[in-house]
Amino acid sequence: MVKADDMVLFVQVVEEGSFSKVAEKLSLTNSVVSKRIARLEENLNTQLIYRTTRKLSLTDAGRTLYDKAKIAKHAFQEAEDAVTGYGEDMKGHIRITLPVVSANFILSESIAEFCKQHPEVSVELQITNRLVDLIEEGFDLAIRTAELEDSSLIARRLIDSRWVICATPDYLKRYGTPQTPEELDNHECIIYKLDNTSNNIWPVCIDGTEQLMPVHGRFHSNHLSAIKQATLSDLGIAFLPQALVHEEIQQHTLTQILQRFTRKELGMYAVYPKARQPDQKLKLLVAHLRDSLHRKQAYYC
Repeated sequence: MVKADDMVLFVQVVEEGSFSKVAEKLSLTNSVVSKRIARLEENLNTQLIYRTTRKLSLTDAGRTLYDKAKIAKHAFQEAEDAVTGYGEDMKGHIRITLPVVSANFILSESIAEFCKQHPEVSVELQITNRLVDLIEEGFDLAIRTAELEDSSLIARRLIDSRWVICATPDYLKRYGTPQTPEELDNHECIIYKLDNTSNNIWPVCIDGTEQLMPVHGRFHSNHLSAIKQATLSDLGIAFLPQALVHEEIQQHTLTQILQRFTRKELGMYAVYPKARQPDQKLKLLVAHLRDSLHRKQAYYC
């Protein structure tokens, strides 16, 4: 008879890629972990893992089992978290994914503060601009600044993030300050390129109507901080989140332009899978992040 805890152990071995790492994490011996995986294979009458001295790899049956068993593992974790979340002392683990700019600016620090306040909560924080599949990859929470279309996710708005068009005073002195969006055609624009798609069409508001304005430039990047640095190097005009350049605008190292034509705002959301009822620690973390962002509201809007 297959034991559920053996399946959970199998998922942990696959995710860690090592018997010894799982043994250390669970305070077991390598031989116990190996025997339990062997027992699982015997009960299922199939080999799940190829073992070599260098690495572990899955058989076809192993990959099939892993895809199904990891869902059960996450369900067990949710059940445990749901119960511990009702206690006075919050316990449990939260897996979070953040985009780079949000992490660097405020949210990494805010999450660290949350961990200090709740010493029995552990956090795994992955910082990436990649659009992570929360359910497939087992994340509890994502912070996203975008229009959300995935119906399998629940989103809670944290704050609105305004974008601004800006350049250095030296660039504008040398090449002139555009007074209308059409004049951007005479300027070098620094272009955000995400997922191999250049955002070389900027939304602007003309006579109360949003229009898409084509721009051009020699510098493209998938990293907003690189766009900011290129702008500070007098390379051209950029369209950036206000939070990223707020201090530079206040210090007059960057100048905001075309304000009356700029209406771009994106909501920043806390996102979690619809299938998972958020427990107390996750609810408190989302509220904590929202409070942290609103204390910096001047940066965002």
